[in-house]
Amino acid sequence: MPLAKRRTSTSRKLKPLWRCPDCGNRFVTKNAWHSCGTNTLKTLFSRSEPEVLKLFRKFAKMVQACGPGKMLTQQTRVVFQVRVRFAACSPRKFHLDCAVALPRRLENPRFWKIEKYTDHFISHHFRIDSEDQLNDEVQEWLRESYRVGAQEEFGDS
Repeated sequence: MPLAKRRTSTSRKLKPLWRCPDCGNRFVTKNAWHSCGTNTLKTLFSRSEPEVLKLFRKFAKMVQACGPGKMLTQQTRVVFQVRVRFAACSPRKFHLDCAVALPRRLENPRFWKIEKYTDHFISHHFRIDSEDQLNDEVQEWLRESYRVGAQEEFGDS
């Protein structure tokens, strides 16, 4: 299925991001739920096998290939954000639980859960337990998800 079409209108103004006074992270909504604090990858991945951190590092490089953004290490996951959080990874003992926000519902056997938050923010959850699963298909999801994170406008697909 093709990517959702982006509207080319530049008339839409995005409001400034709110900055949390405690941790300094920026969010679209004032007082947005998040975990303040100093969380590290070392602590987050301490209960995972070393291979899981390697998988995460490859996933993070794939996200970075989509464009500039921010990686936030939280208590239970790592999130990636442009204006809004658009992708996440939660380490488990032997695998990563990952999610991407897409502007449409995408049916794929790799998704074990799909949650609709808004018309153009639909969370798709999938599992990564081997490097070969971080393929072109996932890169395509990440590119589309990055556009959601940038709050680009989407037309009907």
